[in-house]
Amino acid sequence: MFSIGVNRRDVFHTKYKKKRPYAFSMWSDDKAFTLLQALWQLQLFLFLSFGCGLIFLAAEKARPFEDINGFSQMEWKQTVLQLDEELSRADAVKSVKDGKVLEYISDQGRVVTIEPYQEMLRKRTDQAGHLPLLHKVKKFHVRTSQHRAILKVTDGSGKVYEAVFFTYKGVVCKS
Repeated sequence: MFSIGVNRRDVFHTKYKKKRPYAFSMWSDDKAFTLLQALWQLQLFLFLSFGCGLIFLAAEKARPFEDINGFSQMEWKQTVLQLDEELSRADAVKSVKDGKVLEYISDQGRVVTIEPYQEMLRKRTDQAGHLPLLHKVKKFHVRTSQHRAILKVTDGSGKVYEAVFFTYKGVVCKS
């Protein structure tokens, strides 16, 4: 099948161009946009828009910056539980400095002080070092009477929290 004067490339030459495959290649038609393609793209659009909507809804429910001025509820509960346990075992409890400081003698004989420091409530043992109990505290007040101590804490946003602790061995000083 060899002809004289005709190049083999010229015999099999066509205008075919290789196209790149894309997501809708199985339904591609150069002349029209099929109903099946329209439905597929509508489904894809709805899936993406509802997905974004659900993400924004979940982020709005989380509200990470809602209580940025207040202290954490978990931190407050942890502090109350810790103080309740320690004050129930304390030998003597008293409020000093006009109710701005709570002082008690632990069952081990150490003097423990709960006092505000900058914007936190701290715990000091024998006037050495400190352990932060609550952050973002605006005001702190404590009252003691008979066998109980009443603690009032105001956070940075002005919300007041109150806790009552019962002491079983007694209160040294009333205020």
